[in-house]
Amino acid sequence: MVSPKGLIFVTSEPGPVPEDEYNDWYDNEHIPPRLDVLGVLSSARYKAVDSLKPSWLALYDITSPDVAQSSDYKALAPNASQREKQIMANLGSINRRVYENLVSYIYPHTQLASLPARYVFVVHMRVSIHAEEDFNRWYNEEHMVLLSRVPGWLCGKRYRLLESVSRGVKIEPSEDEKPYTDYLAIHELESHGFIGLPEFNAAIKTPWRERVMKSVICSELRLYERYKVLKPLY
Repeated sequence: MVSPKGLIFVTSEPGPVPEDEYNDWYDNEHIPPRLDVLGVLSSARYKAVDSLKPSWLALYDITSPDVAQSSDYKALAPNASQREKQIMANLGSINRRVYENLVSYIYPHTQLASLPARYVFVVHMRVSIHAEEDFNRWYNEEHMVLLSRVPGWLCGKRYRLLESVSRGVKIEPSEDEKPYTDYLAIHELESHGFIGLPEFNAAIKTPWRERVMKSVICSELRLYERYKVLKPLY
């Protein structure tokens, strides 16, 4: 089995598009040709359970971040059907991000057939480049280990952002912003009632975490429930 070295992460909001039409288009028209692209290994869709927007998330494991720059992948948009182009234009929002995989940690007793898990806890952190080394050591050596003790936690993966595109426009940092790197962590869990558990509190209340969080410029935490697996990785 090929190990994924990258991730395509897509958030969207149907906006004026009826949700049943949006899901029919996404499942039956939008995703299938993407699964035919060489290097796209899996696809799963999720719906937010935290009452925040964007409400929908699609994840694609890819062999390499270069897959998103391949000629086959880039041909998808210009070759899209008229229906796809119309729905894409009418969506309330859509953002595609390409990430490089940094580390994957699967709990030793996790059955691969149970992945993707029912819930994904998605954590975005923007970190000053001057503190990246300490931040990454903390996350890999302490934080991920402590989170793995949370009941129902099955696996965790970390990524570095390479590209973010909204409606075909690449998002670039402004000139007055301090140099930073955007990191993503995706934790897969069997249940959603983990926040507040003693094991979770232990993971977010350590001296090392308090130190590295001073270098975090901003962060966002999201919780999604699995909606449909179009193609499993395992």
